[in-house]
Amino acid sequence: MAGISSYCRTVEDVQTVIQHAKLFEGDLQPLSQVLSFVPRTEAQGKYRFLELDPTLLSNLQRGQSLVFRGTRGENAVLCTHNRTYDVKEAETSNSLLLVPDLRWPAQNVDEAGRMLEEKQVLGVFHKYYELRTCKPRLRKVRQLLEECLYRGPEYEDYIAQSGIKLYTFQDLLENVQASEEELRTELKENLACCINGAWRFLEHEYHFRVLSYILNFVDENSWPIDKINKTETLQSLAALVPMDVLEQCFSWYAEETVTVDKDGETLYRLLEERICRFLAEVLLRQAGKFNLKDFLSSWQQSVPEGMQTTEKYLEGIALMDKNSKPEVIWYFPETDLPEDISERIRILFQTRDKWTLDEIRPYIHCFRFSKLKIRVLWKMLAQQVKYHYRPWW
Repeated sequence: MAGISSYCRTVEDVQTVIQHAKLFEGDLQPLSQVLSFVPRTEAQGKYRFLELDPTLLSNLQRGQSLVFRGTRGENAVLCTHNRTYDVKEAETSNSLLLVPDLRWPAQNVDEAGRMLEEKQVLGVFHKYYELRTCKPRLRKVRQLLEECLYRGPEYEDYIAQSGIKLYTFQDLLENVQASEEELRTELKENLACCINGAWRFLEHEYHFRVLSYILNFVDENSWPIDKINKTETLQSLAALVPMDVLEQCFSWYAEETVTVDKDGETLYRLLEERICRFLAEVLLRQAGKFNLKDFLSSWQQSVPEGMQTTEKYLEGIALMDKNSKPEVIWYFPETDLPEDISERIRILFQTRDKWTLDEIRPYIHCFRFSKLKIRVLWKMLAQQVKYHYRPWW
């Protein structure tokens, strides 16, 4: 009420409370902090409480950043430099008080007698945000980069004039719910190419053309697949492919060896599995269902001499039906399936009634990141499968 002022607690008041509580002055800190509640202010709606585990708190204290990510319509996530966390609102029956400059027991006060400090409570909260490690939401990377495919330098004027957006790494961070390290890993694993500062996917036919240039050059020089001269390859093909694209494409399909040539230059080895998988996709994209025997023969003939194709390299990109006459194979990439677990399971069992463990594993392996999700996934599978599988985890 107007005209009534708040009571100011004194040292004598505090000493009286200590006596009534049957405590001894010598066992207590000499500083007493007196809390007073101010009228509801903007602070009540301005601040939120966030619960951090010791690792996150330590990272923050060392100066590392914690970043909230999410666009309109998405649930927010919190990212460190290498992990992503779901942010969930939680309620507590306790009152959480926001008190600036509150002193903690570790902050000793060297005083002979008892002293008081006034502290104002700016807000009382009953909700806070808790964090749980989650899988980064990376499917959006593919959605964004497929809008600006790189088809070669001759098409770049069209890209510029059309207004198609190109994404730098920072642009992707602002649109994708993932940490920096997780995003870099995703770009690397999906063979994204950095061209003039923007990240792009190579259009499939152009990608095949660049890889063919490299493989044909190796074949023309009769080099073994583990003794490739990188410098000579890049210099010879520079007139056909922009150097930044050529260098990155070469790095996707070849790795350094410990062998050097007579001039002391490190030689490279072609990566069998990655090349075989890509060439299998080239063949499978061209048709619906493919006679399995014919496909395996054509596939083996398409890969460089010294490489051996195997059905294992087809995991996650194709399905086979060995019960049909003749046996068939068709293109069925894991990347085309939805991220939602239940929807993915529905599509998988709509595609075929029964799955062996080895067949279905590459299509659900991406969900294997928490015990809770594994249990949920297993229940979904148990409802669909007509006979019992033993879990692989």
